[in-house]
Amino acid sequence: MSFKCKHMKGCSMYNFITTSVRIIQLQPFLNEYCMNAEEYKECARYKIKEKGGKSPDNLLPNGKILKI
Repeated sequence: MSFKCKHMKGCSMYNFITTSVRIIQLQPFLNEYCMNAEEYKECARYKIKEKGGKSPDNLLPNGKILKI
């Protein structure tokens, strides 16, 4: 079975990426962060969630803000 971040199910950015017309542009984030057993902890959203916070909906895993 392949790895998936434990926060994927409720992640607004994950949901946006997988339903967006920009999926080709944003797909690399899923592979680099959400589904990478070694790098998922580097996700800016993951770090905030682990501290009990709520990340902005447009915060990308690399810490940059997605202009929608």
